[in-house]
Amino acid sequence: MWGYEKGTDPAEQMSAMREAFARTCTAIYAGPDPEQAMALATELGDLTRELQGEAADFRGYLAAYLREYHGLSTIEIGALLGVSHQRASQMITAAKERGNPVTEPTTLPELPHVVLAIITSDQGVLIEQRHDRVPPYTFPGGDIEHGETFDAAAKRRVAAETGIAVTKTSLIGRRIHPKTSRVIVYCHATVDSTDVHLGDPEDLNEVRWATIDETRELMPDMFEPVRQYLDELHRVS
Repeated sequence: MWGYEKGTDPAEQMSAMREAFARTCTAIYAGPDPEQAMALATELGDLTRELQGEAADFRGYLAAYLREYHGLSTIEIGALLGVSHQRASQMITAAKERGNPVTEPTTLPELPHVVLAIITSDQGVLIEQRHDRVPPYTFPGGDIEHGETFDAAAKRRVAAETGIAVTKTSLIGRRIHPKTSRVIVYCHATVDSTDVHLGDPEDLNEVRWATIDETRELMPDMFEPVRQYLDELHRVS
């Protein structure tokens, strides 16, 4: 939900990768055709070397992300990487030029689009804080199910997360999220009440109203058309 795939714990994913590697080796070993088995083992070796290169380059890409979006210094990043801050700076510069080195298989199913509802009232803007703080604060919303409109998805998710009903929505804009590559649909939502409650304690710490000025600090990466939309509301209020 909120543009971040739910349930993708990195440690669990790496454990699943190791298990998949072991199962693949076992399947190759058990194959009846020696020529095919050796060809598959060679292909597996080529794949692991390719992944090893991507993983090494990904460290630099991650370092650049931590520098830009989390404000870590090159000294702090160097300490995390186990290199000097000069080397960390070189890795960051190279990563910015290269971009994301990780290639996504074309066989992966397309992730559903996500709708985020921008809800305003005389109390401010409705925001949520996630347990994992990724991102730290966001707007109510979630996956748009197959065949569902963004309007229906916004009404369903807002009710589930905040306990209030959306009566009308209007499109603000959409984008491919720069960190998740998922399509995010942003809409303004009109609600029938401002009496919100925490409807999804499994994923959320809190649901609350924030001032438009407060969102500048809490949501610095806000989609620019949404920021402009809120700034205009603030200007005319």
